[in-house]
Amino acid sequence: MLKLFKWPLLLFLSGFLVTLFGAWAKILHLSFAEVLLTAGMAIQAGGIIYAMYVLVKSK
Repeated sequence: MLKLFKWPLLLFLSGFLVTLFGAWAKILHLSFAEVLLTAGMAIQAGGIIYAMYVLVKSK
């Protein structure tokens, strides 16, 4: 089952790391922090949507 969700999970975790880096940048008041936060959340949403697609297609 984990093999089925390898790519969606990898996509979600990479989005989590981008969001985490964006939060760190926001704490330091860096100018690009909002872009990183938005991009990270979009990547996470893409990973969740992709996981839903894989789940529906596998049935």
